[in-house]
Amino acid sequence: MKKIPLLLILSRVLFGIIIIALSLIQCLYFRNIIIILMILGLLSDIFDGIIARRLNVSSPMLRRLDSGVDQFFG
Repeated sequence: MKKIPLLLILSRVLFGIIIIALSLIQCLYFRNIIIILMILGLLSDIFDGIIARRLNVSSPMLRRLDSGVDQFFG
């Protein structure tokens, strides 16, 4: 349960990599898939902080990782 914020942060890294790959490949409906992944990334960004505070697992390392991933994803 306490790993959920970390998993949400790492999911944004995965979404970012998939978005880059889709934009290079440009498969069928890639724009729609990218939009969905961006929305999921935004929601995971919102909820990782909320969940970390509720579970009392917020730490400086987790906040730095979140900020770094935000720069990569954004």
